[in-house]
Amino acid sequence: MISRRFYRLIALWVLAETFLGGILHAFRVPLMGVFIACFSALFISLIYSATGSSRKVIHATLIVLVFKMLLSPHAPMIAFMSVGLQGIFGALILHAIPSTKIGRLLVAVFAYMQSATMKLLSLTIIFGMGFWDALDEFMVSIVQYFPVLSSILSAKNLVISYLGIYLISGIIVGLMIGRVSLKSRRGDLVLEGIHSTPERSRNKNTGMEWPLILGLTVIYFIPLFPDSFREMSLRAAIILTAWHLFLGPLVKKLLFKFLGNKKSGMIREINLIEGILPELQDNLKVSWQAASTQKAIRRFPYFIKTWVQISL
Repeated sequence: MISRRFYRLIALWVLAETFLGGILHAFRVPLMGVFIACFSALFISLIYSATGSSRKVIHATLIVLVFKMLLSPHAPMIAFMSVGLQGIFGALILHAIPSTKIGRLLVAVFAYMQSATMKLLSLTIIFGMGFWDALDEFMVSIVQYFPVLSSILSAKNLVISYLGIYLISGIIVGLMIGRVSLKSRRGDLVLEGIHSTPERSRNKNTGMEWPLILGLTVIYFIPLFPDSFREMSLRAAIILTAWHLFLGPLVKKLLFKFLGNKKSGMIREINLIEGILPELQDNLKVSWQAASTQKAIRRFPYFIKTWVQISL
């Protein structure tokens, strides 16, 4: 059924954005957009293929943004803007391009280049900074990301290399996404341990927040790590604790009040997707175990493909 796949694909996108995106933003991983844009392009393309509707893609993007607000507290505002732009323009591209493979390729390239230049766009469009001043600030931020390379390459060449990495990654990912089908292969895939994975209640809290907070706190007290990394870990632990205990429930209450009463369509959809997430987390673990048998260069693509196909 289209409706079933529609909500399961949204749930996959939510999990990728909040779980992976939240970790990458918390630790300020360089080139994190290379990883996050991959998921946006993939699920935007698959949702359009499942529904044939650009409106459904935009609707799915809105739901993902709601979950990102609830589950990914350290993501900056620029991350929400990226998801929104990728969803809107992805829907328009896929609607305008009749070829599935070419459409998906363009969606991936757009997602990657938009992610690479989001800081420049936000400085000019949102903060009203002049283009050349914003470009200088953009170049400085890239140089600060790669202090070692900045001693080898000029700022101009470093920026060109940075954009080139995103462009090439977008083309490679777009070609790979073009070959992904919506056909579920759960019964065809030979996954060791897939039937032995215990079923969990869909409404049961996964309880992953406190172990993560504990791990981040412990890192702060280990002197082997650099001071900047230890301070970052402690800051992430404090943010997660405050969000989990106080801010998260408050924001969720206010957000649900804004969306309407629990009989509204949006609330029902949010509750439905929230119930699917634990199952998809189990599939995440199974897929990673299956991918561990692959060669290093094929491991990540195989993991993503397997995770999607056993979750449909």
